[in-house]
Amino acid sequence: MIAITYAEVARYTGGVLYDCEGTRPVAGVTIDSRAVGPGMLFVALPGRHTDGHRFLPEVFAQGGVALIRRGAAGTGPRIEVEDPLTAMGELVRRWIETHAIRVVGVTGSVGKTSLKELIAQALSARYVTGQTLSNYNTAIGLPLSFFAAPPAMTHFVAEMAMRARGEIRHLTEIAPPDVAVIGNIGPSHLETLGSMEAIQAAKGEILEGMREGGTAVLNYDDVRVRELGLRLKKGEVAWYGRSPEVQSRLLEAAVEGTGVRCRIAVEGQEVAFWLPWPGVHQALNAAGALLVAQRLGVEVVAAAERLSQIEPSRSRIQVREIGEVRVVEDVYNANPDSMAAALEYLASLPGRKVAVLGDMLELGAAEEESHRRVGEAAARHADLLVTVGERARAIAAQARALGISVVETGSVDEAALMLPQLLRPGDVVLFKASRGMALERLIARLEAAGGAS
Repeated sequence: MIAITYAEVARYTGGVLYDCEGTRPVAGVTIDSRAVGPGMLFVALPGRHTDGHRFLPEVFAQGGVALIRRGAAGTGPRIEVEDPLTAMGELVRRWIETHAIRVVGVTGSVGKTSLKELIAQALSARYVTGQTLSNYNTAIGLPLSFFAAPPAMTHFVAEMAMRARGEIRHLTEIAPPDVAVIGNIGPSHLETLGSMEAIQAAKGEILEGMREGGTAVLNYDDVRVRELGLRLKKGEVAWYGRSPEVQSRLLEAAVEGTGVRCRIAVEGQEVAFWLPWPGVHQALNAAGALLVAQRLGVEVVAAAERLSQIEPSRSRIQVREIGEVRVVEDVYNANPDSMAAALEYLASLPGRKVAVLGDMLELGAAEEESHRRVGEAAARHADLLVTVGERARAIAAQARALGISVVETGSVDEAALMLPQLLRPGDVVLFKASRGMALERLIARLEAAGGAS
């Protein structure tokens, strides 16, 4: 928790403090009244089903202090502001300015959480570094993560997500990046934004919100990211990727055990290390993380050493054994690019390769084509394909046309009945789909069945 008092909260937010000693330290920040403890700040936000102001009696009874809308009913220790959500963002922005916190903003259509984790890990070789927690990448989640950061924090890595135009711009107003990172631009949210050009423009807001004199660290291998970098009007651009033109070049990446062996050259300085995260695509993220760290004054060798020590559990892809079957669990989200990367990783593992793939959501007009692209990748990398969901039938059709064995199921429940009979001891099984498909339920059912029957 950053070391802040209630008087500072009031001053930075333009609020008025009532019934609370200004010198009292804030013990924690939450938007959940059930989590309030003595000395904690409860931010009363309107919700989808209720309003946080309804729970003020419980908050005060539990020893909390409330950040509330001016004029709302409340007779306990509180800070009254015009709008609690706006005040949260203003508090973060003012704290960053006052304490000269260096901010790294990270966005992308897929893998931005992994990239954020790797950047924070690399920076920790020299600095006390905070980061957005899990996928707390919105105007609510970013401030909550910031408040939870270590007291001596000097650098903060902020994942910045969006579902519509203007959302990333708003996040950069809360935490203006000294370094802005874009990992890739793909068809995620195509359904809501309507075109790839609109997605590109929305992701580009992170560059528009970068501080004067800042640095954009961009993936040269992604054409749409490269276009944004070539159009940049302020700051400098530093590239990472596989091309000889980049400042941080991925020279070699090979699966080794449960991780990937990387060889990367940053401004001509080569480092080789083992990253304990599965997937060759993570080596490219590592190249980006090393470049960010190098630009912020971390020795490349020290940053690479820190990357080699990252906790395997922080990876989105988890590999474990269920009975005599190895399971690759990557069910947080999916689009065609992340599906292809996961299938490539599956192909690198020993054993018969089974891909259990579900629907990809929010692809709009590109839905049919995107699922067929995944079917082509599945045909290249898997021995058996099991699809889950109606959209995934296009994956099945394309893969079947290319000659591999395919089993189609319409739901998790149907797949759960069939999967144990389809598997053999020694198989390696990839599970991947959009988050809304909840394929973790299928994995739990497979675990309950003991794996292959």
